[in-house]
Amino acid sequence: MNLELLNGRVAVVTGASSGIGEACALGFARAGAKVVLAARRAERLEALVAKIEDMGGEALAVATDVTSEEAVTNLFEQALDRFGTVDVLINNAGIADSTAVDVLELDLWNKVIATNLTSAFLCAREAFRIMKPKGRGRIINIGSISARVPRADSPAYSASKWGLDGLTRSLAIDGREFNISVSQFNPGIVATEIAPGAIKLGDDLAAKAEDIADAIIHMSAIPDHLNFYEAMIVQNKIPFLGRG
Repeated sequence: MNLELLNGRVAVVTGASSGIGEACALGFARAGAKVVLAARRAERLEALVAKIEDMGGEALAVATDVTSEEAVTNLFEQALDRFGTVDVLINNAGIADSTAVDVLELDLWNKVIATNLTSAFLCAREAFRIMKPKGRGRIINIGSISARVPRADSPAYSASKWGLDGLTRSLAIDGREFNISVSQFNPGIVATEIAPGAIKLGDDLAAKAEDIADAIIHMSAIPDHLNFYEAMIVQNKIPFLGRG
């Protein structure tokens, strides 16, 4: 990893108000990148901007509903107005859900798919429009271990993450001609706000958001002609490999 490669680059991070997104934003800022922060909670974004500026970095907060085409267009327009380009996109916005199929309402299904999958498409589309003309760029989609082995009673969440994997593969192919690298990072159990109550505080199984962000920054800090296509962090003691 060569963090100097990120110095002066512009990174858009969705879901930046907490958890993995917030940790990624701080990591990019420490590496000298200019960071565009997107999430719904404006007050948290402003607090994060202040924190980054106190570190000597540059950041822009854009309150954004990433399921809205208009809001996503505005996000990238503001990024261009402030910093002139976008070099890296971290598609991190997401929600968790554990609802069995027989009681899963269509509205909830649509909400999970829109937040976890459609938002990534909308943001990637805007990023491609900026990255193609300049012949480089990097997009990292934040998936889940559920994109490899689903949990029980989570059809909407699992479908959204498997769909994200398909989107990643498709965009990686489409981006090759233009030197746009598209990849996916699949975290296991992480102590974040995405699923309140799912992780007990102090649970030694849970990864810290900073642990996950470090790996994502690593994936970003490689030469432009290389694609760190896929990565996963999984706990040793959960039954992912083999029957456990």
